[in-house]
Amino acid sequence: MAERKIFDLFKNIPFVGHGYALLRGFAYEIAGDKNEAKHSLEMDLANFNPLRIPRNIINSTISLVIDLDENIWLGKRTLGDQPIGLSFALGSDIYHWCIQIDAVIYELLLQDGSIYIDITSKYDHPYSYECLCKRFSWTLLRRQSSCVSGTTLRDYAKSFESYRYRAVLPSGSTVNCQTFVTMMLAKAIGKTCDQAAAIIFLIVPNLAW
Repeated sequence: MAERKIFDLFKNIPFVGHGYALLRGFAYEIAGDKNEAKHSLEMDLANFNPLRIPRNIINSTISLVIDLDENIWLGKRTLGDQPIGLSFALGSDIYHWCIQIDAVIYELLLQDGSIYIDITSKYDHPYSYECLCKRFSWTLLRRQSSCVSGTTLRDYAKSFESYRYRAVLPSGSTVNCQTFVTMMLAKAIGKTCDQAAAIIFLIVPNLAW
């Protein structure tokens, strides 16, 4: 993952990052690594806003020096097989989100129209964990371990399977992958959902900055 972290830093530099992405995507496609090839070519249209560049570079530099299997991370990827996404803001991003807490990835998925929470641990499912790590782009949310047990987090995550899914601006008994991530973050750090949302707003680049 070392080369990937370097790429995630350089891809935020105009022109240099675009050239690196094309060469990297081609190389991984030839090598048969579809996840890394797709990661190379994914583009956030919001990155054409120059105000986002400093925060993107800061987040990538932090990710370069901190291990992914520790602390609390936000994972983002484009929808389906599309190479292009657009960051708006929490709850309405045109991206799929997940959260990684202490080397366990929690992901809200749809299965036959119902919510299914997939939980993948580095220690229980190392191959699946590595594949998911490659599939998402990661941003450090908190440099700390969960303040509640792994069992508590798993039970809490699974409780969302009783919710209904709403893609845009869910509320009440509806949820999407982004609000799920917010509530999981709140549970893991002992904060309210509003406080967790504020943390995400301050750290994760949006359409404006």
